[in-house]
Amino acid sequence: MEIIVRFVLCIVIVALLPASALAQSGGSMSLSSAQAAAAKGDQKAAAAIATTTDRESCMSGCANRGHSKNQCVSACRPGLCHPGGEQPYCVSK
Repeated sequence: MEIIVRFVLCIVIVALLPASALAQSGGSMSLSSAQAAAAKGDQKAAAAIATTTDRESCMSGCANRGHSKNQCVSACRPGLCHPGGEQPYCVSK
């Protein structure tokens, strides 16, 4: 049951991501950089880590929002975090 809840939560998170969070911009960072920033008190990095999703869910949500495959591939790279968006998230490795 917990796995289903996590899966649904990931889908909802990805579906709510703003387009600006999906665009590859200066607001993205590696998962390890986000972990280091969170350890130093960066609330956005901590929020991104807390909403980590898997690559498949990220790609599905991105495509469902009408983004091009290239945008989705770029935004959903494993180990990448987007702490600067309205809904920060990371993609698991």
